[in-house]
Amino acid sequence: MNELEERLRDAYRAVDDIIDPESVPNPPASPQRRGTLFRRTSVLTPLAAAASVAIVVSAITLAGGTAPRHHSRHAPSRPAARPAVLPAFTLIDLGSSVQVRDTRTGARVATLTPPAGQQFEDVASGGTAGTFLAATGLTASACHAYFYRFHLSATGQPSALTFLRSVPGSQPTAVIGIPGGRSYAYSTVHCQTAPPNGGVGISGPIGNRTWTYPAGDDYADSLSATADGRTLALSFFVYGPGFQDMLLNTKSRARTAAGASRGLASVPVSPTLAISPDGRTLYACTSDGTTGTLASYSTASGAQLRVLHQWRVTQSGGGAPGTSSGYFSRGFSCQISTDLTGRYLLAAVSLGNKLKHWTMTGFDLQTGAFAKIPVHPHLPFRGAQLAW
Repeated sequence: MNELEERLRDAYRAVDDIIDPESVPNPPASPQRRGTLFRRTSVLTPLAAAASVAIVVSAITLAGGTAPRHHSRHAPSRPAARPAVLPAFTLIDLGSSVQVRDTRTGARVATLTPPAGQQFEDVASGGTAGTFLAATGLTASACHAYFYRFHLSATGQPSALTFLRSVPGSQPTAVIGIPGGRSYAYSTVHCQTAPPNGGVGISGPIGNRTWTYPAGDDYADSLSATADGRTLALSFFVYGPGFQDMLLNTKSRARTAAGASRGLASVPVSPTLAISPDGRTLYACTSDGTTGTLASYSTASGAQLRVLHQWRVTQSGGGAPGTSSGYFSRGFSCQISTDLTGRYLLAAVSLGNKLKHWTMTGFDLQTGAFAKIPVHPHLPFRGAQLAW
């Protein structure tokens, strides 16, 4: 054995003594903007050790001025990407019923029907595991908003509806449970357009208050709440200009929803919004007429943080982005909501003008993995009609 071979042997032994498999860190998970579902795999320990050995060998070669013997070394094959681990069941409000679907297969597990003479308008997380809220209106010409709570069993079977409250002379436009399950927020719009035109309210231990909508056709099209219930994200519809993104402070003493809220002018307006449990991140959908984009934004600065997904819009039309005519005529509509923990986000988009074909995608916001959900419902566009 010559001197170089001895030094190479010593180098390999030194690396073997130094590298501890437990000390090799996993790389951070990174999001994927489009394509197949994605999860970054961990660096394999042998690969890390080989890299360290290569550094030592290079140092010896440079110092001694002698080229080492080369051996072919093949990197280990990367294991196939695993699908995103999403909630087991997806709830879809179809108006005449709420369907419970298996998220992985799309199979219908159960169907929940509304009380006689009523139809579902919204469905949302109820604030505790397996608990959900539903809002209904009357199928006849009379105007009356109702709010209920129900539970899902471990096999996806829904319980009977438990009545929470009703608001005569109004239609429900949004509802959301506050984590903990004892409080919730809701929105209604009066059938008479004379102001005040309804309002957004909270009910439960976090407070019992209502903020009115002073204008005749203003209302919240979706609600999302932080973990402490102190902030509500509102996709606020204003007749004429269209949607506005707003954050409402539930501790505010203002009488109107606008007075208790601050707008987010730098965040693209979205038909529905979702907010993270800590209140730092807002999720919104927007379209420029050719591409639909789902992205996250800072609630402090309004700056875009990352793009979660993009869709190619198959039909386009008139209407400025962010206006009601823009969303309904430019060929893109979007509904989003998060689960109780805020880790998983559910998105449904329609890429055609007639709102008949919706594509559903689930996102794991922690790992960046996502998966298409094999369900294509025909959603009446009346707010948030999806829940996990």
